Amino acid sequence: MSERMHVWITGAGSGLGAALARQLGSSAMVSLSGRRQEPLEELARELGSGSAFVARCDVASDDSVAEAHGRIVETFGPVDVLINNAGIAMFSPAAQTSMSDYADHLEVNLLGAVRCSQRVLPEMIRRRRGMILSMNSVASVTAFENCTAYAASKAGLLAYTRGLRKEVRQHGVKVVDLLVGATATDIWSAAMLEEHQHRMISPSDVALAALDVILRYDHPTMMIEEMIIRPQLGDL
Repeated sequence: MSERMHVWITGAGSGLGAALARQLGSSAMVSLSGRRQEPLEELARELGSGSAFVARCDVASDDSVAEAHGRIVETFGPVDVLINNAGIAMFSPAAQTSMSDYADHLEVNLLGAVRCSQRVLPEMIRRRRGMILSMNSVASVTAFENCTAYAASKAGLLAYTRGLRKEVRQHGVKVVDLLVGATATDIWSAAMLEEHQHRMISPSDVALAALDVILRYDHPTMMIEEMIIRPQLGDL
């Protein structure tokens, strides 16, 4: 590619988001958003000012998403690739999961991705190029105990992106879902990581797989629609 693509990563302050930014920082202009300013700034310094820009963003807020999008477009131009990575996860039995917990999952994991997608879509359609890549979970298609709120939000996201893909593919826009299994990030408790990290995927390996997909964002005749990435030994 003769020009550097502009990639917007939500939830970029740690875990998969940070790993994705590190993979992309040498070849792309990366806009980093998340709720915590300090880790975003630290990551931006690591990547270099010409490669990274920080726009604090809470994807649960319409105003915050609109403001962040405006700032990153002003800095790096239209978004070529949006990576919907921001998310939350709380694990508890369904009978003990509050309605506010369900609402929080839907607000961030589903509607947060919708808010960001809505911001970049008009320009992608106008330019007839672009990619929206959602970091989803195998929980969207596989039943796990103590996971109803998280799974419902991720299944909703998968339904949304599948429908969106059908609508925009004729406009040259690619909509991709990575359904990822247990990955060693801070979404897990310290006890879970200590016991099971040897069976989990590393964030850098997931980022490498995502990079392979992203580098084809403007391929004229093919697209990857969904990719499942699981630990070698299977689900936990």
